[in-house]
Amino acid sequence: MIREAGILFHGIPIIFTSYHRASKKQTNLVCSSGLLSGLLGFAECLMEPVEYFESDKYSIVFKKGIINDLFRDDQEIVAFIVMDKDFNLEKYLHKTVFPLLGKLLKKFIAQFDGCNLTKVGQFEPFRIILNKVFGTGTQTFEERVVSLLT
Repeated sequence: MIREAGILFHGIPIIFTSYHRASKKQTNLVCSSGLLSGLLGFAECLMEPVEYFESDKYSIVFKKGIINDLFRDDQEIVAFIVMDKDFNLEKYLHKTVFPLLGKLLKKFIAQFDGCNLTKVGQFEPFRIILNKVFGTGTQTFEERVVSLLT
């Protein structure tokens, strides 16, 4: 099950959605995204490329992309998803997960290439696309039944 998905720019979540919170505790989104970027940066200093991290309960999968900013400078963005740990992740990582993240990046770059990446409010309409890309893996059985009945 997908818990969270989004796109980071220099450790800041410029578009983000949470489908099923992994914890009841309220967390600071900017701090946790900065930590995620920091871990990715540190891991890439030791080995490259880093495709995902795993813990006892969750897997965090990354895919990097390049977008032009307002000044036509190349900027790195990172698409990510947090999902429940799956022991078969290696089997479908390259067939399913990376293509989905690639699709997300491609759509985001096509829509926002050349914009001011620091004005995150402009990205809010992209949440619809984010939900379309990852929506199928985010509903519980009960939510699927309710959506079919309404």
